[in-house]
Amino acid sequence: MAEKNSGIIACSRYSYPPNSLSLCGPINAVANLKYYSNGGVTDLGTREILSEFSTLYPYLSLIAYENKLSDPFDIRVVEAYWLGNKLLNIPKISFVRHLTDSIGLKKKLTRGKLNFILDKFKFDLLPHHSFHVLNIYKRTGHLDIPYTVKTMDACLVNWGRVVEILPDKLKIRTQRLKLLNDRLIWEENIERKIIPQGEKDKIFKKVIIGDLVSYHWGMLCQKLSTRQLNNIKYFTHLSLSAANHQFRL
Repeated sequence: MAEKNSGIIACSRYSYPPNSLSLCGPINAVANLKYYSNGGVTDLGTREILSEFSTLYPYLSLIAYENKLSDPFDIRVVEAYWLGNKLLNIPKISFVRHLTDSIGLKKKLTRGKLNFILDKFKFDLLPHHSFHVLNIYKRTGHLDIPYTVKTMDACLVNWGRVVEILPDKLKIRTQRLKLLNDRLIWEENIERKIIPQGEKDKIFKKVIIGDLVSYHWGMLCQKLSTRQLNNIKYFTHLSLSAANHQFRL
């Protein structure tokens, strides 16, 4: 039976884009996840699908556990991971254990590469989606291959302001990731076109010119409040700073 669950709906919006490209999550669930994401409704199947994302779900579980919340899909937890909020402030030892054991980097990376990542804990590393994209260097979904700057840019949850609404696209003013002098930077004030998450995307139909929005793998995710915009900027900046510590591809 369909129902409303804001945390699961929000998580579906951010998870469907990579799932539709067969990058993350169960590959046989694309049609169902698209239905949940488009319609803004959930049922027991939604939770089951999202729980099968091998990188996403351990992060949500970590954030929930460290904040004494029983549901990994609590909207506060979901927002912490994808956009950022105070729930990310957890003990470093818990985050380290999450990376080495829960995510399995101890088995997936050489000792040298693992130590290189763990050495970054001298900085303010937090369990935010952008941290994993910018600092792990290898996809931990279905494709166990190194990221490039182009794929990191696509995988980051990015943000922008709507400047034009087309029948099947939004034109937004945003930024993109770029490598300059061995450092990752934002190339500011560019225009991009992003697409809805399907022909029945309810959020797409409610967007107006001037709205702040987030997007993932070129697809619209949600409208952003000023608070949410400031959070994603801040936490992505922390992750970018850590990535530029002895950055190498």
